[in-house]
Amino acid sequence: MDFYLIAPSGRFIHFPINPERITAQTGSKIQTFEVIALGDIALPRGIVPTRFSWEGFFPGEARKNLPFIKSWRPPKEIIGDISAIRASGEKVRLLVTETPINHDCYIETFEHTWGGGYGDAQYRIELVQARDLKVYTEAEWANRGAQQASAIVLAAATRPAPPPPRTYTVKPGDTLWAIAKRTLGDGSRWREIYQANTAVIGKDPNLIRPGQVLRIPGATSGSVMA
Repeated sequence: MDFYLIAPSGRFIHFPINPERITAQTGSKIQTFEVIALGDIALPRGIVPTRFSWEGFFPGEARKNLPFIKSWRPPKEIIGDISAIRASGEKVRLLVTETPINHDCYIETFEHTWGGGYGDAQYRIELVQARDLKVYTEAEWANRGAQQASAIVLAAATRPAPPPPRTYTVKPGDTLWAIAKRTLGDGSRWREIYQANTAVIGKDPNLIRPGQVLRIPGATSGSVMA
């Protein structure tokens, strides 16, 4: 798992150490994901922009060769890039691999302190999801609603009717596997034919009789005769 901030200006930040947890908050709903043992996660949904926050540290030069450090850069450089992005109000892409977190955001707060004997910098960051804001006049909003309603009606009117089912008349020596191979191109799909014709065939799919007319599911119009 890797944490990235990617800015259109070309600034690219790969966090050298993953935080222990990241918090995603939408409105009053908060979910905290344990990064160390992260399983399946689902982000909160809603009309309120999601806020992402976490704490961590940027390792100093004394730690740069440790095996768990990824893409080490001097903490001053990373802090400078993040601070510049925040100060400019630039939109940045937050990407956390192996999770659904992949959003355009703005950096809302970024705090850092220096401490320890390794040249480390502790930090806390909070980002808010970027969403486009469109302001409508009253006339534009009414027109937009009318256009959406017209589009729904048009879609319903132009929706194509489902194709009629294709049929096959069983002939001597036929099996459902052979019929599926002939009509659907794949003998292993014989169960689809059986399930669509249980009332005709009965409980035993091996007992099909010549003259039975079977419906072939998922096929185009027309019929295949014995």
